Amino acid sequence: MKTIQFANVEDQYRKYAGELRATDVQKLGEWVKGQPHLPPVTELELILFLHSNYYDLEAAQRTIECYYTFRTSCKNLFGNRNLDKDAILMAMDVLDLAILPELTPEGYRVMLAKIVDPDASKFSLSSLLTLALMCVDIQLWEEGCNNGSILIIDMDGIHLGHLPKLGIFTLKDLLYFIQEGLPIRLKGLHLANVVPFIDRIMTMIRPFMKKELLEMLHLHTKMHTLFPYIPQHLLPSDYGDNLYNYTISCGDHLARYDQDKRVVESKRLAKPRTMGNFFGLL
Repeated sequence: MKTIQFANVEDQYRKYAGELRATDVQKLGEWVKGQPHLPPVTELELILFLHSNYYDLEAAQRTIECYYTFRTSCKNLFGNRNLDKDAILMAMDVLDLAILPELTPEGYRVMLAKIVDPDASKFSLSSLLTLALMCVDIQLWEEGCNNGSILIIDMDGIHLGHLPKLGIFTLKDLLYFIQEGLPIRLKGLHLANVVPFIDRIMTMIRPFMKKELLEMLHLHTKMHTLFPYIPQHLLPSDYGDNLYNYTISCGDHLARYDQDKRVVESKRLAKPRTMGNFFGLL
């Protein structure tokens, strides 16, 4: 098993000198220590939370609260992160995933996802998203901060047989985590080669998307209309295996992280969080 090469903290301070201040990171760390239900948070993690919220301390606190609580309680996305499980191994065969090695001219990191096995009987949305989020975890820890992130979903390969398998609760969980808990600066969400029934999908997900996310969502009937946002030369002709192999090699660390970074609700000072009040239902 490989050892994850965590981003160097001093490099983060140098890269964002003048904006990222050690005093703010220290204040955020002191706040975390005052929340007995939260797990220990490393300096690198504190930097990621602060940077992703444009150095707003209160916003970073909310993201930290969501990140660890949601990862602890959301079984759809974080309940089966065993890389040896058949469901995850099948997800690797169904989904091609790439985190592009080169940044866009604006300094944005790009993730590209595509269904490559159209057999709907093999399609498990929760397993695909669980796999993708494990890959994102490692990318965040090893790269550290960047100017922003762009997600491209190539819908070629998706057909009506997949529609009943787009579980609304899993989609809701994903959209909540992306908007409230994931410590990245999301700059764009692109759906390419959109399917004829995209309106039905949008009807499902639109209620869970904030205005800001809707404004950065772009639908493309073909791939070439992506190029004003992501230069064509950045996009690979094939991808997936190397990323998955590396993720598998980091499996022990992922398992330890999931075990160590759990919220203890019995120690929470405020009202316990549930999946209901996450979404304002209680």
